Amino acid sequence: MNSLRQWLRSHKHWGLNLGVPAIFFALAYGVMPIATALTFDLDEGIELAKATLLNQGYDLYDPIWSDQPPLMTLLLAAWLKLFGNHIVAARLLILSFATGLISAFYQSLRLSVGTQFALLGTLALTLTFGFLRFSVSVMQGIPALALAMIAVFGLLHATHPQEKSHLLPTRLELLVSGLCFGLSVQIKLYTLLLLPACLFQLVWGTKTTHWRQAIQRQGISRIAVWLLGGVASFAALMLLNPGFSVTQLLGLHFNATTQAALQREPSWLILLMFLAQDLDATLLSGVGIWRVLHHKPQLPLFPLVWLATVLVGLANYQPIWDHYYPLVAVPVVWLAVYGASQAQFQFKQWRNLWHIASRWKVQRVEALATGFLVFAIALAPLKLAVLGVSNHLVLQESVQNVAVVQQIKALQPKTHWLFTDLPIVAFYTHLNVPPELAVFSTKRLKSGELSPQILIK
Repeated sequence: MNSLRQWLRSHKHWGLNLGVPAIFFALAYGVMPIATALTFDLDEGIELAKATLLNQGYDLYDPIWSDQPPLMTLLLAAWLKLFGNHIVAARLLILSFATGLISAFYQSLRLSVGTQFALLGTLALTLTFGFLRFSVSVMQGIPALALAMIAVFGLLHATHPQEKSHLLPTRLELLVSGLCFGLSVQIKLYTLLLLPACLFQLVWGTKTTHWRQAIQRQGISRIAVWLLGGVASFAALMLLNPGFSVTQLLGLHFNATTQAALQREPSWLILLMFLAQDLDATLLSGVGIWRVLHHKPQLPLFPLVWLATVLVGLANYQPIWDHYYPLVAVPVVWLAVYGASQAQFQFKQWRNLWHIASRWKVQRVEALATGFLVFAIALAPLKLAVLGVSNHLVLQESVQNVAVVQQIKALQPKTHWLFTDLPIVAFYTHLNVPPELAVFSTKRLKSGELSPQILIK
C-alpha cells in the first residue's frame, strides 16, 4: 500500500492522464463518420476480408494470401467474433489503438517538456493531415504505431532520471517495452525503423554523454532485456503461425521488380510533400532541432533520431503510401513541441495579443519560434475545415456505392462467394472473397504476382 500511495503522489496529473485519451476517443468518434462511411481506404476491405475468412476456418498465408505480419488479422478476427461482423465494431478497435497512441504520446511529451506543452503537442498531432481518418480506418498502421509508441514511453520512463516507477522495476519495465515493440513489428514491419532510436535511448538515456560511460552506466544487460522482450514476442507469434510465409511477407516489399513497377515520384519528393502537409509543425520542428543540437538541454534526442532514421529509410524505399505519414508526423510534432517551448512567452502569461507584440527585444530564435507558434494556432481552424470537407467527400462517395451494395445483397441467397477488387463490398454483403484473392492490391497486380492465370483458376 505504501508503494501505491507513493506512486499516486508522484502522478498528480492522473486526471489528465485519463482525460486526454478519453477526450480524443470522444472527439474522433463524434467527428468521423464511423458508421456511415462505406470506406475510408481500399485497404479496409482487404483487412476485413482476411479476418472474416480466418474466422471461417481458412488459414493465413495458405490459402489466405497476405503480405503482412499476422497479428492484426488475428486481433481483428477475434474482435469481430466477439462483437460481430459490423464495420463500427472493426473501426472502434482501430480507434482504441489510436487512443493508446495518443495516451503514450502525451505521457512521453510530459516527461520531456511538461504538462502544458504535452497538451499542445497532443492536440497538434490530432490535427495533423489524415490522423483522425487513419485513427478509424481498419488498417495496420495506427495499431502498429500505437504499440511502438507505448514501447517508446516505457523506454523513456525507465531511463528518465526523475521518473522512477515505484510499482514496476526498471528491467521489468524494459521487458514490457520490448514486448510491445515486438508485437508492433508483428502488425506492420515499418516500425522496425524505430529500432535505432530505441537502442540510442537505451544507451544515452541518462546525462552521460560518452558512449563507453553510457554503456557502463546503463549496462549491456538493459539493452539485452529490452531486446529479449522484443524477440520473444515476435518469435512466439511466429511459432503460433506455422503457415507463416516469409516469401509472401517480404517478397513484394523488397522486390526490385515490384518497386520499379510502382515507381511514382521519387521517395524524397513524397517525403517533402509529407512535411509540407503540416507546414506549421515542420517549421516549429526546425526550431526544435536547433534547440536540441545547439543548447543541448535535458531533452530526449529520441524524436530526432526517430525522424532521421525514418526519412533515410523511406527515402530508399518504394512505394510510399499516404498511410505512412503518421510514422513521420509523430517525431515532427514531438520536435515541434520542443520548438514551441523555445518561445519566449508561456500560455499562462497570455493577457492579450499586445503582450506578444510588446516583447520585440527577444532573441531571434525565440521570436521565430513565437511566430511559428502563432502561425500554427491560426492554422488550426483551417485544418478542421479541411477535415470537414474530406468527411463530406467520403460520405458522398459512400452514397454512390450503397446502391451497388444493395444490388449485391439481393443476390446473396444465390451464392456464398463474390469476386471483386473491392472486398469491402463483400464484407457489407456478408459474402466471401476467395482466400487467394482477399488481397487484391495494386502492389500485387503491378508485381505480376497476381497474374491472369491465377485469376482464371
